[in-house]
Amino acid sequence: MESINLPQSINMKLGNILPKQVIYYLLIGEKKMNKKIEYINSIIIALLAVLATLSGLFWKGLYSNDTISITAQMMGQDMITLIIGIPLLLASLFLIKKGSLRGKLIWMGTIFYFLYTYASMSFAASYNSLFLIYVSLFSISLYTFLYGMLSLNTASIKDSIIPGKTTKIAGLFLIFSGAILALMWTKMIIDSIFVGAAPTALENYTTLVIQSLDIGVVFPVTLIAGILILKNNEWGYTLVPILLIKATLLGTAILSMIYFMAQNGVEIAIAQAIFFIIVTLVGITISVTFYMKIKEKKANMK
Repeated sequence: MESINLPQSINMKLGNILPKQVIYYLLIGEKKMNKKIEYINSIIIALLAVLATLSGLFWKGLYSNDTISITAQMMGQDMITLIIGIPLLLASLFLIKKGSLRGKLIWMGTIFYFLYTYASMSFAASYNSLFLIYVSLFSISLYTFLYGMLSLNTASIKDSIIPGKTTKIAGLFLIFSGAILALMWTKMIIDSIFVGAAPTALENYTTLVIQSLDIGVVFPVTLIAGILILKNNEWGYTLVPILLIKATLLGTAILSMIYFMAQNGVEIAIAQAIFFIIVTLVGITISVTFYMKIKEKKANMK
């Protein structure tokens, strides 16, 4: 049998109870189970997403209960999810199989993108024949993301990322972009309150789901992650690369939405379009630079 060197913390907790060989095989079994869950859930998400996106792009009348603007936005996001989101999810699985920390963090960011996307589709889109598919994607993505977060070794991740200007810039970028987005939506809502009319973004829907997610979820988590990495906290080093992938994917999807809206004659808010273009391009640049700072060590994942 190969030489077994267990972490000191595990030896202290279990060394006097179980033989080293038993502890070793328990840990190996846990790792295999973790990967099996990641693979199975990711493949299910990919298959369901292929069905949802192809239906959105080619099933005439699927979005017939939605406005022209929202239909164009959903089709724009379907396109990016199909040609970038799903391939990136599958590619990250291949990297995880090789023991890549970059692959694990890209996978987490991509799962977060699917979580956000299909939470939006479940709550914001008008009811259609794929409602159960949207809810399934939302639910599986949610619990897969939570499971993935619990499987991360935050201390090892921090040790694997070279600190410096890049990490600080990434933290500031997330704080800035999240704050601007929240302020933009908040201003729109406050202006509508003073005018005494519903925001134009509401169209004929009953509530602002995207704005709720951005103000209530996206902004707080980007703020927390940015502050933590600036304070050299291990959770900051864990959350920032995940959020960078999600922001880059979503930003690219928004650019696709803008294109589809323009093609369908929908009036576009130029200031918002410029903001999203700049943020997306800057986000891609920062993401690539940040991931280049990650040192690959197979021991980084639990």
